[in-house]
Amino acid sequence: LTHPLYAGDTLYSHSEVLDKRESKSRPDAGIVTVKTVGANQHGVEVCDFKRTILVMKRSSDLEAKANY
Repeated sequence: LTHPLYAGDTLYSHSEVLDKRESKSRPDAGIVTVKTVGANQHGVEVCDFKRTILVMKRSSDLEAKANY
């Protein structure tokens, strides 16, 4: 958190994909790194963070099992 938040503030966020790659241990998934920036109603940045998530591939057999 880079600035304080207050009750009643409106928060907006923007996410950007920084990197993607195949998972070495799961052939039906990939690993995506995302950066997110949050701002209040005045446009002041109040937080930023990066996260890495495991995402199922579209062509995966799991897609059929998940009933997508």
